[in-house]
Amino acid sequence: MPIETVSDRLLMLSDFGVPCTMTKQSGGVSRFTAIFDNQHELEDAGGGVSFSVLQPQLTCRDSDVSGVQYGDAIVVTGQGNYVVRVIMPDGTGITELRLEAQ
Repeated sequence: MPIETVSDRLLMLSDFGVPCTMTKQSGGVSRFTAIFDNQHELEDAGGGVSFSVLQPQLTCRDSDVSGVQYGDAIVVTGQGNYVVRVIMPDGTGITELRLEAQ
């Protein structure tokens, strides 16, 4: 079974990613490339009523977002300004960040 290498992940992000700039609450700015998704998800409002909301997220390398914290600001080039709301490392060197539009 093949295993992704660091080079494989970097190639995937460079092929499908967009430039991002993260400003940490603790200070400092970092720039990296990540895959941006903004898919619709159904939310249950109760009583059998659902509605669709956009769920922006980034797929990034762990090393690019080390030290990320809830509330850090991210500008996704061509997409807008966001704040980090959920941090989900998957254990393989990739982290997904769920975002909130600002």
